[in-house]
Amino acid sequence: MDVVSSVNGAIALVSKLRDIAKKIDQAEMHNLLADLSNELADAKMAMAELKEQVVTISEENRLLKEIQLGEREKPVQVRYGCYMFEGAEGLFCTACYDTKGQKIRAARIAGHYRCPVCKAMLS
Repeated sequence: MDVVSSVNGAIALVSKLRDIAKKIDQAEMHNLLADLSNELADAKMAMAELKEQVVTISEENRLLKEIQLGEREKPVQVRYGCYMFEGAEGLFCTACYDTKGQKIRAARIAGHYRCPVCKAMLS
């Protein structure tokens, strides 16, 4: 169900009700009120489904982040503000690894190390 179209339909019906309330018989008014009630009920159900989807996706996202953090390789040493990993040559950006789990090799520039991706200065 499209929530936006349901709500737009309900708004259009309210507009019609205002226009005809002064000059139309009771039967048409009751029909429009019934249509409005149906549109609002549809919108309410669609919003409830969307809320449920948001909760489900949020929980999946949380679990995936936990799994990703649990599977990360642990650095064996920190040198000059950079991580070192077993079996890997060079020094790696701590910021990129801690936030995104990416091993980005830091470049030595003028006595300091700098990440080519996030531009963090490490020393």
